[in-house]
Amino acid sequence: MTETSQTKIHRFLEWAQAKVSSNNRGVLADLRRGFSTGTENRCWPYIARYCDLSRDRERIIWQTIAAGFATHGATIKGGNLGTTMRRLALDGANGTAEDALKSFDARFRRLLTCDTSVEICERLPGIIKAAKNKNNIPIDFESLFIDLHYWGEQAKLRWAASYWGEEDEKTGMGRNDKATGERDQSEGDKEK
Repeated sequence: MTETSQTKIHRFLEWAQAKVSSNNRGVLADLRRGFSTGTENRCWPYIARYCDLSRDRERIIWQTIAAGFATHGATIKGGNLGTTMRRLALDGANGTAEDALKSFDARFRRLLTCDTSVEICERLPGIIKAAKNKNNIPIDFESLFIDLHYWGEQAKLRWAASYWGEEDEKTGMGRNDKATGERDQSEGDKEK
């Protein structure tokens, strides 16, 4: 990913945060339409300046991030989707952490079996909505965008390490979480 792409996602998230802060319900409703293939075109005016709408993979990634952010309403720095899934599994669970993770395992493993970022984007709406509804569990949308953009074995390994790895008591993140900038630039699904 070029520096320009990282700058674009950062700018987009700042713009979207301003819409959330000002409670611009019309724009947020249009962005949420990015989750549905029947109404996704309502999202396009807002993401067109950031991506090439004619490239399906790129457009779907942007739509998913836009709809996810508009649904959730906040982003954090740090962690990855493995971290979010771990928090979903553990938050409010009865019994041991190991038992809680096992009960959520199938859902997480389905994500890891996805071969392309488009497949993952199809599965993300339910996860993002669950994170919002279950104690507003944070998602790093910038990191998620980068992982989707470079979807491959390295992203899967980072998510797995964060989900099944040990949690840092101070940050609530897996000890194996990497910073957003530490991506293997050679990875990425082949649909570009």
